[in-house]
Amino acid sequence: MEEKVSFTFRKEERLRKSKDFKKVFDHGKSLGGSTVAFYFLPNDLGFPRAGFIASKKVSKRAVDRNRAKRLMREVFRLNKHRLKPYDLVFIARKGILGKKYQDVEKDFLSLAKKAGILKESG
Repeated sequence: MEEKVSFTFRKEERLRKSKDFKKVFDHGKSLGGSTVAFYFLPNDLGFPRAGFIASKKVSKRAVDRNRAKRLMREVFRLNKHRLKPYDLVFIARKGILGKKYQDVEKDFLSLAKKAGILKESG
């Protein structure tokens, strides 16, 4: 029997507290691509959680930073069922500006595969 996949992004799946972000930055590993970089650290919760950062280095315009965060959030939301239970902190790179969802997803999935945080499909 197949497990039901939920494409929602619940509160408990978000990293919201500074100490959660700090823990991932201090103890996690990182990988970077052209559109997105991320830090990752295993958690004991049984599901992945994510936080998103788009600094002013990416763009001075809030509109651009918010779009970058929306893109990263959507990539996580639609692919979280493929991820092992890790805490992830996504960081937007300048390359994300003007990119489509597919570009960001492709970049993230190739990095996730490299990091070994994708579940084995099968």
